[in-house]
Amino acid sequence: MFENYSNYDSITADREREEKLMQDKRERCHKEGKLYFILFWLTVLGTPVIFLLSLIGGIVGGIFDAMFDSMSLLYVIIGGISLISLAIGIVVAVILFILGKEESCFRVAGISYILVVVFETASEFLPDGLLKSVLGILTLIAELFYLFEFINGSMNILAGVDNYVASSWETLRKAIIYLFIGLVAILVLMFIPVIRVLAMIGAFVAVIAAIVILIWEFVLMFKTARALKNF
Repeated sequence: MFENYSNYDSITADREREEKLMQDKRERCHKEGKLYFILFWLTVLGTPVIFLLSLIGGIVGGIFDAMFDSMSLLYVIIGGISLISLAIGIVVAVILFILGKEESCFRVAGISYILVVVFETASEFLPDGLLKSVLGILTLIAELFYLFEFINGSMNILAGVDNYVASSWETLRKAIIYLFIGLVAILVLMFIPVIRVLAMIGAFVAVIAAIVILIWEFVLMFKTARALKNF
């Protein structure tokens, strides 16, 4: 009889412990979902905003140069846009580091993102030359590290939350790898005169594929944030 009571107490304690762990996970996912939503909007809105500012700044700077024969305003505009981009990058990196407390891939993604922002900002103030080309290559490498670590982090953070969206991230990663291989192949084919036209067509298709992948990433970011917040 006492043994039955003991077993019942043990089962009850295990159940309460499991419920407590599940409740803790729900609270953690809810907080992560809020951060991920901020990350989503900064990514989705930040890119076109910086592009539009650059476009408007280039037009205004060009008019100022034509009227006063001075590039000073253009340099000021470029510097201001670079600072805005840097500020957005810092906020994104901070969010990635916070998410990195639970999933280390986000921490690596945050470091890579900071490097991307620093390299891009530095490139804006450098004249064309070897150093700028080297920074361009380093930026590309850092962007790839950021992208793949961010995807890995998104997959891992969804474990036990939404396996379908997690598997979609995996599919996206494969698509990016295939696209990268295709771009390398196109670059090689460009040096063969006989099939250069085919390479140019391939480049056009690759640009469309890159746009589709970018939109796909935005959709998955939104789904990930929603899954975490609603868990």
